[in-house]
Amino acid sequence: MPRIVDILPSFEEYARKTFVDSPMVRESRWKDLYESANPEIFEAFYAGQGDTVGKSAVVRELTIVRDRVSEGGPVLHRVIEEVEPAVRDVLGLAPTPDPLHVLMVGPYSVNVLVGSMGDEVAVFHCLEWFQSEAGSRVLVAHEDAHAWHRIVLGAVPPESDAVWTTFSEGLATLVSRQVVADRPEEDYFWFGHEGFEDWLPWCVEHRAELVARFRDELDAEGTADTFFGSGLVEKRWRVGYYLADLVVGAMERTLPELVALTVDEARDAVREALANLT
Repeated sequence: MPRIVDILPSFEEYARKTFVDSPMVRESRWKDLYESANPEIFEAFYAGQGDTVGKSAVVRELTIVRDRVSEGGPVLHRVIEEVEPAVRDVLGLAPTPDPLHVLMVGPYSVNVLVGSMGDEVAVFHCLEWFQSEAGSRVLVAHEDAHAWHRIVLGAVPPESDAVWTTFSEGLATLVSRQVVADRPEEDYFWFGHEGFEDWLPWCVEHRAELVARFRDELDAEGTADTFFGSGLVEKRWRVGYYLADLVVGAMERTLPELVALTVDEARDAVREALANLT
């Protein structure tokens, strides 16, 4: 049974005490009433690069967020319990050590964060982003794959490395495809969020140009952010995820074989596969 720590009740307690307050007052009371009730969780969350950038939006949209938490909390419990064993099985891994799952409301900075709680790998699920059960299944499978992958590596993977990010994201996407099959193709990249219906058709149409540009810029500074982060490629976000799916899929290895690769082996495999893509 997956291990789940649920701090959503303490968020609801904060919301009950502040719902009549102005957004400014709600924000001023957030740390004392909510974060201070869960200090270890938030220390680990912020250490893992979660930030406070969207806290004002959470407190301003408190009613909307409470509705999402009320609906999404039970859904995430069920989805994690059902999806995690399937992720572990397709990767061919032993049941332990296993990741810790935290259900929380964050400050709109990230929908899911894979980080650490002490010596354990932890997955922080931020319910202010909840959309639907179907999308959450794909998202949980994707992020749970990252968590198990980190456990196998035994270390925090390299950051700001476009080559490694390609492998990591491509592997997680392949896992989500196998564990949560038969979803609309865009769900494996956008997890049920609306407004991106033209994103995948555009990527497919511009495949050759994207592959060529990515190959040329692979080792340039900032490539990881441009293709996978907040940067834009031809006014499109996150096109690196489309490319990562192509690259890792072209390796024609099983999921247990892929997750067992060392960082250096994975980076070499990305370069080889990308060189052969057209």
